[in-house]
Amino acid sequence: MGEGVSDLLAELEILSPASAPVPFDRVELERRARRYLSALGVRAEDERLALSQVVLKRVELRIVVGQLGDPLEAAIEETHLLLDQWLVAELDLDGDSDALSAARAAVLGGDVAGWTRRWAGLSQASLAQTIRAARVSAVPERAPLVMDANPIELCCHRSGPRLLARVGRLLGIRGKSARSNS
Repeated sequence: MGEGVSDLLAELEILSPASAPVPFDRVELERRARRYLSALGVRAEDERLALSQVVLKRVELRIVVGQLGDPLEAAIEETHLLLDQWLVAELDLDGDSDALSAARAAVLGGDVAGWTRRWAGLSQASLAQTIRAARVSAVPERAPLVMDANPIELCCHRSGPRLLARVGRLLGIRGKSARSNS
């Protein structure tokens, strides 16, 4: 969430503790959000603190609009939304989901040094070129192959008429082809 939005919400007193009671243990949620950020690769404490504060503000905003659900699930969702929004802004992506997935894989895979500092807003150096260079293709290049037709014969294909013909011969009943020859 940008500073302008946070300032606006503070002016409207939406995120202040006095205006909206928080129906969850904020300290526990912050601890678990920091652990989740650490699992994503955010190692520095100042980065985890900055990102967890933004995530918690976004969870509190969900409370105000009535879309909280489980607080931990909401925090995880908001963390991923925050990461995706940062990548879209950093790389100037226009709704290209393949490029976003590839960029996400590049940063979460550890191929881009210093990305967590930039994501947390503690670095001004753009990482767009580094992320673009490190990102892997989400799908392999098309490589159509020529394939010969291969007929498929099922084991029981046409077995019904053959079985009926044999039963008919055993009973002395002649089939359609036998009647036409006589």
